[in-house]
Amino acid sequence: MKIIQEGDTGVALAPEVGRVPVVYTYRDLTLDSGTIVKNVLVGVHEDSDQVLVIPAQSSPRIKEAREASKEEVLEARVPRELEDILALLAEHYRVTPKKFTPAIIRYYLHSATLSPPLARRLDKLSRARLAQGKRAGRIRVRCEASLAAQVAQLAAAFKQANQSDLLRGAIIAAKQDVLDNRAKKRSQQLEAVAAAV
Repeated sequence: MKIIQEGDTGVALAPEVGRVPVVYTYRDLTLDSGTIVKNVLVGVHEDSDQVLVIPAQSSPRIKEAREASKEEVLEARVPRELEDILALLAEHYRVTPKKFTPAIIRYYLHSATLSPPLARRLDKLSRARLAQGKRAGRIRVRCEASLAAQVAQLAAAFKQANQSDLLRGAIIAAKQDVLDNRAKKRSQQLEAVAAAV
C-alpha cells in the first residue's frame, strides 16, 4: 500500500468537470451524518477547494469516528467495596485503575456473551453479599453498541438480572479469578489486557 504524504499531487474526478489535479492535505472532514473527523488526509481540487478524494490510509480514522458516535455507556451503581476490588486488580497488574477498569469489565461482559457458564456465574455473583452493599459508587464503561445490545439480551435471559447486576457480577468474578487465584488462564488473559491499556 502506498502511503500518500501531505503535499503530494494526484488526479481525481470532479462533478461536471471530469479529471482535475488535486493536492493532498490534512483538514477536518464533515461526514454526511454531521460527525466531524479531525485532521484527515484528503485530496483537494486547488481551484475550487473542494474535497474530491479520500485516500485509503484515511479510512481507519473515518471509521473510528463513525463508530465512536455509535458507542454506548454501561453504567451501574456499585458498593464502594467493588471499586476497591477494581483498584486492587489494577495494582495487581501494575496499571492505572482509570484505564484498566473499563477494559476488565468489557472483557468479562464480552466473555459472558460467548460463554453461558460464565454468564450464569455473573448472574449468581450479582446476588452475592459483596454485590448487595450500599451502592454509593458509580461505574461508567464505554463500549461498542453491539456489546451493549448483547449484554442487554443476556440480562433479559435471567429472571432477576439486569445489565448493572451483570456488571457487578463481573467485578466479583474478576476478584475471584485473579486475586483468589481461581482461574489461571483467565488471569493470564487479563495480563495481556492490562499490557494493552
